[in-house]
Amino acid sequence: MENYNISLALFTWLTQASIGVVIMRAVYMRISTDNDKRKITGQKMLFTSLVMLVAGLLFSFAHLNYPLHAYNAINNLGSSWMSREILAEVILLTLLLLWYLVNRFKIKKLSHVILEIPVIVTGLFLVYFMIRTYMLPTLYELNHPSFPLSFISTVLLGGTSLIYFFIKKTDPFPAVKFKILFTILLYITVFNYLIFRIYNNSLKLFDLYSIFCLATIISSVPSLIASVKNKNRISDVLFLSLALITDFLYRVYSLTYTNPAL
Repeated sequence: MENYNISLALFTWLTQASIGVVIMRAVYMRISTDNDKRKITGQKMLFTSLVMLVAGLLFSFAHLNYPLHAYNAINNLGSSWMSREILAEVILLTLLLLWYLVNRFKIKKLSHVILEIPVIVTGLFLVYFMIRTYMLPTLYELNHPSFPLSFISTVLLGGTSLIYFFIKKTDPFPAVKFKILFTILLYITVFNYLIFRIYNNSLKLFDLYSIFCLATIISSVPSLIASVKNKNRISDVLFLSLALITDFLYRVYSLTYTNPAL
């Protein structure tokens, strides 16, 4: 696979997972009853989302022909989905950085909700712009609902998994809920992957992608049972790792159909 496609997959996956962390953080902050732990963990979640967003942005430069001229991409906001995507990314990064600083230095004059809502809304717009950017009419393989659904599933899957990692030891009750949600999202992701490959007449039972899907589904059963019994051990780490790798491989596979001219 070309370096172009690898960097593109990393950019899209990290950016969407970063948005997912912010969304799922909002859910966690409202269902957790431990106020002290919630504040500390919430701050770490914001920092993680910020780091992932910056990392994704750095990877995005790798698939540009002239990275130093990247600022020119926002010159076509009226007609280019990519220009809108880049602008939304800059706005999201600015808002997220401001939100983190407000939390880090405990600036009480600004309510977290005042920053939370614009960040989430901007993130959702960014995901939409990314979908429109890559679903070009000339790319028949990507013009199917399973492709944009993969972007949405990455937002939810990536965000849920990272929130679970943060709280599984410190806040076990909501952690189980996130684990169950993560498992359901994983099943949806695998099903969506199968639909995408069937649509493109490329489904194979024994290639790298399908083997990872099968291994993830199998490992989900003992992992979920362990979570319910509050005995998260190696099966837990194995399942979540396989699930995230599977979702990323799906992104790598789907973006092999994109044109480097993008």
